[in-house]
Amino acid sequence: MGWPFDDPTWDGVSGAIYMGLGTALPGVFSVIAIGLCIAALAYGQAQEAASYKKYK
Repeated sequence: MGWPFDDPTWDGVSGAIYMGLGTALPGVFSVIAIGLCIAALAYGQAQEAASYKKYK
């Protein structure tokens, strides 16, 4: 695979390496991450509420 830079240290790196920079991808990934977090919170709350009702 090799090293993509001439110097095998971070000193030779300049600019962004992330290929999605300047596109809509960061926003899309952020929306997906937010959606997954909300889904996990909702699922956890539902499980806790069911357990609470079971033992109440």
